[in-house]
Amino acid sequence: MIVVEFTLDHSILREALQRAPGTKIVWERSNAVDGDRVRILVWVESDEFEAFERAAEEDPTVRSLSTVVATDSRRLYQTELRGEGLETSIYPLVVEEGGVIHDLTATHEGWQFRAEFPGRESFARCHAFCRERDVDFEFHRLFEEREESTVEEYGLTTAQRETLLAAVTGGYLEIPREQSLAELADELGISGNAASERFRRAVKTLVENALRPDDERKRASDGRPEREHSPAS
Repeated sequence: MIVVEFTLDHSILREALQRAPGTKIVWERSNAVDGDRVRILVWVESDEFEAFERAAEEDPTVRSLSTVVATDSRRLYQTELRGEGLETSIYPLVVEEGGVIHDLTATHEGWQFRAEFPGRESFARCHAFCRERDVDFEFHRLFEEREESTVEEYGLTTAQRETLLAAVTGGYLEIPREQSLAELADELGISGNAASERFRRAVKTLVENALRPDDERKRASDGRPEREHSPAS
């Protein structure tokens, strides 16, 4: 796995951000509703919410904003991409390539990404997608995540073990639930989408390694099919 940090001069909400330059957007989640629709959920931090909302209503890249949560310092909005915003959205391709967006923020200077990809080829396809659609791309850095850092028992990575322990101690697994996914993500210092992905991968790894017989697990890790034995063997 590789983690890449880059900035896109993206058209999504560009006009609204330029008309309210003191505004910062913190991406929470995107959902590809179907092949022609992408819904986004974003936190907005601003001293001029009304100016931003008025500008967003006239922004050609999104439909009307719907306020989900409102506090003095920030608001959670839901909206749907349209026009150039939908056509140039990189999110569906990141998901298709098996990537995960860890952090995504935006100001009038652009959208800053920190995303994880299975490898350099999948990231290169996302880069090519942006280039083909004239979305300016500024690369910052790339580094590899080393999966060797694992807890010996059950094959969990350090981050996966941390996530499971935080979910247990914080009450995320209690019935009724005492901790929300957003609260779990805040404790881990990552986005809600990244926390969900990491939690599900950790559970999958734990179940596979705890419940699968040792010989079957070894065959799976080696990539070898089970060999049939003849009655005489």
